[in-house]
Order: sequence, then structure tokens, then C-alpha cells
Amino acid sequence: MKNILKISAAACCVLLGSCIKDATPTDIAIEDQVTLETMVGGIPAALVKAGSAGYAKDGQAWDFALPAIHLATESMTGDIAITGNIGYDWFQQWGTNDALGSDYAVCALTWNNYYTWIMMANNVISLIDETNVATLGATERSYLGFAYTYRAMFYLDLVRLYEFKENTITRADELLGLGVPIVLPETTEAQAKNNPRATVDNVYDTVIFPDLEKAEKLLENYTASDKYTISLALVYGLKARAYLERGTAKNDARAYQSAAEYARKAITASGRTPLTQEEWEDPTNGFNNAESNNAWIWGLALPSESVANLFCFTAHMSCENDWSAYNAGRAINRNLYNSIDIRDFRRHSWLDPDRRSYAYKSCRPDSKEYFAEKLADYVNIKFRPAQGAYKESKVGGAADHCCMRVEEMYFIEAEATAQAGDIPGGIRLLNEFMNSYRMMNGAVYDCSAKSTLKSFVNELMLQKRIEFWGEGIVMFDMKRLDMSSKRGYVGTNAPASYRLNVDGRAPYWNLVIGRNEAQNNTAIANQNNPDPSGLVEPWKG
Repeated sequence: MKNILKISAAACCVLLGSCIKDATPTDIAIEDQVTLETMVGGIPAALVKAGSAGYAKDGQAWDFALPAIHLATESMTGDIAITGNIGYDWFQQWGTNDALGSDYAVCALTWNNYYTWIMMANNVISLIDETNVATLGATERSYLGFAYTYRAMFYLDLVRLYEFKENTITRADELLGLGVPIVLPETTEAQAKNNPRATVDNVYDTVIFPDLEKAEKLLENYTASDKYTISLALVYGLKARAYLERGTAKNDARAYQSAAEYARKAITASGRTPLTQEEWEDPTNGFNNAESNNAWIWGLALPSESVANLFCFTAHMSCENDWSAYNAGRAINRNLYNSIDIRDFRRHSWLDPDRRSYAYKSCRPDSKEYFAEKLADYVNIKFRPAQGAYKESKVGGAADHCCMRVEEMYFIEAEATAQAGDIPGGIRLLNEFMNSYRMMNGAVYDCSAKSTLKSFVNELMLQKRIEFWGEGIVMFDMKRLDMSSKRGYVGTNAPASYRLNVDGRAPYWNLVIGRNEAQNNTAIANQNNPDPSGLVEPWKG
């Protein structure tokens, strides 16, 4: 057995119980109990652990691991509007571009978490002798495949978050093309303390794609037992995401073709089908239960015993709860809502100003009065309290968290097909998806008039923003495509401090590395992204 605690034993405090679905972040495995099984099971449990960045003890209610990261990135898109007391919005800094510089604790949410999770994946990889992979047993092969999948996923997120991309507000020519430091099992503590940002190309070429290639081979004959377990379809889906990024960065038709190819492989291998209207609007299981639908490719479980008051996704996103007294009332940007076809059932995820426009479903018996009197226009009812438990926080907060569903693959396939040169093919794919899975009562969606690449991609992104609102998907696309964001306009439903308008990609999509890391790793002290805080003045009207 190799030394699995090379860099820091502290991060191993989250190595947990053996069952991935039932792993509980309160179960601590001491060093001599750590086994391969507990190490592998500890990773998904760490991804939903309250206080994972180290700031929950200080009352920072944004500190709840990957679901919080998704909420932070979503807050930066401009598609969320706060309708309640903004003092209750624990993601206000991301929503208003305030205090995002290196001296602020929020930098820890992404950096501390991802590198802790990378170390956990490295520990699993270091524990398995890969000298002759063919001699590994089925269990070891699957665990090694999981570890490589996790590590590729974490680095893919990191490089997309931290790569400095050009924008109209900040400039740092010397940082163009830089990604993040690479930490591998063989990285020593001394090397980690002088570890510069690797180039983006190097991160993809030496970690992300090689890890996914290894995972694909290791998991080629593996069948996941549930949606909480990594599968070959997830590997294909991550490849689709990565190739889409590379296609845009390099203007590379072959990368786009690979993105479309792997998106289709993910659809086929998963056997998943897009959410039906009934599943989408389910008042008990809507977007909170991996096993209640056939769309999720991979999700995370949050056991009820691990729900910690405000430190869970449902407390911040679900607006039907009695127990979430500090809910900020997250709604959709009014302009985005008004762009949704009234014959598209996804429109029902938000409350129309005319509450009579649809018979909204709810887990609450008093829903009609509650929706009319307690909730503002455009507030979301997409994310339901788990099991419909709107009165019980330990039950209602224990929602599964979706990290990839099959619908994303349909969107990647359509965009990548068009970006590779086949615009009519992309149009056909988007039309087929919308007409097969999203339009009601025989209504027909047709984007054929969007015959230029730019107009088609804009239309596809409009539909993608509607589809994945609140799920932490689209900021990556908006940054990749140099898209504009706008919350300031006549009739906006966003509070004054949130009315940020940016022409092209926002400067705050280039995340800043925290001061602690710069102090511990001297090589990146002069490689940090510019602080964007306060550089975009809110629209005054």
C-alpha cells in the first residue's frame, strides 16, 4: 500500500462510510480505519458536506460544498432575481460583484473545496497499483475509474472557473492561457508550495483528457447500480463538456465533432430520457430525487441526518418551505421569463403575475393562498422540498442534488453539430428536442429562421438558460461564449444593487484566488486574476 497522505492528513477527516448513497458527513474515519472503500465513498459525501470550506463555524451560510458552488455560479449569470430581503441572500457577493477579491472568505468556496476533493481522488489513485491494470479485480478497477473521473471533473471545473478570459472591464494579458496549479499523487509538499498555474492546454492535455481516457477504459464493463454512482455515461458526458470547451477555445471543428459524438454516447449509454412534464412539475419529487425520474445521469445524496439548517441547497432555492425563514425568494429574471413560450411547460417553474394562468402544483395544501400572498411574481417553484416536507427541515432539506442530466447532452450535441459547420443539423436537433420533450398540446417549436451560427447559438443558449436555471450549468457556457448579461432594464425585478449589465463576458466569471493560497504557494503570488469587485456600476434607470 502506497503512502496516501503525502500532502495533508487534515483533508482525510471527511473520509466516510462505505455506502455512497448513505455516506454521512458526520461519520469520521480515523487513519487506521481508512480503506479503499471508505475513501471512495468519502468523496461524494464530501461534495455535499456543510462547512467543507471551513467557514460554516463563522456562520457563513454559503459554505455547503458543490451545491453552494452551483448556486454561486448561477448567481453570477444574471438569470436569478432576489425578491425578498437581500440581507437574507447569502450569495449576494456573487450576485452583486461585491467583495470577491483575494482578501475575502468567499474565495475559499471553490479553491479550498476543489483541491481538497482532488487530494481525496489522488489518495485513491495512489492506493491502487496500476503497474498491470489487467490484473486488477473488478472492484479495484471500478474504484480507480471513479477516482480518475472525479479528478477530471474537478480539474475541468477549476480551469473553467479560474482561466482568465478577456472581457471589457479587466485586463491581464500576462495571464491569458493560464489555468490552475496541477497537484498529483507524486506532488511533494515542497513542490506544492512553489506550484505555478499550469497552462490551460496543459491541464486538459495532462490531466483532464488522460484521466477521462483511463476512466473510460476502466469502466467500460461496469454497470452503475444507481444514479449516485459514477457510470460510463458520466465519463462520456464529461468528455462532451470538455471537448465543447476546447472547440470554442481553439475554434476547432474536430473538437466540436468529438463533443457531439460523446454527447450522443452519453445519451445512449445512460439509457436516460428527458424529464416529462409530470416529473418536472412533481410537487413532491421535483428536482430533489434522483430515483423519481429517468433523466438524471449522476446526482449527490444528502442524508437527512446531515442537513444543517441553512447549509443546504433547498434552504436557499426552494420557496415553498416554512422552515427556511431566511429564504431570499429566488426568482427568474423577468426578461428571461417573458422569453419562454406559453406553450412550453418549463414556464410553470415560476409564478406568473397572473396566478390564474396555470394550475400550479404544490406540496402545500394552502398553495393557492401561499403563492398569491407570500411569494412574489416570477419566484421559482422548480426546486421542491424533499418528499414534499415543507414543514420539516431535516426531511425537506435532504434533497438529492443533480450534477448531470441527459438533457444537457442534447444541448451539447446540437450546439457542437452547428459549431462544427452543420448549422442545419444543429437546428434540426434543437427542434427535435423541443418538440419531443418540452412543448405542450401539439405546439410546434421551430428555430429554422436562426440560420446563422451566431443567431442559432444565441437561441440555443436561451433555451439552455431556461432548461438549467438554478442548476449551476450555464455560467460556464456564458463565459465560454463571451455572452452578455443584463439585470438592469425598465421593469426589472432585480434589486438595485443586483442590476449589473455587462457587454460580453463578465469580469467576475474569472474567479480570484484567495490570499491564503497565494501565501502558501509563492509561485502564484503574481499570477492572480484581477479583483473585479465593484467595477461594474449597477444600472440606475
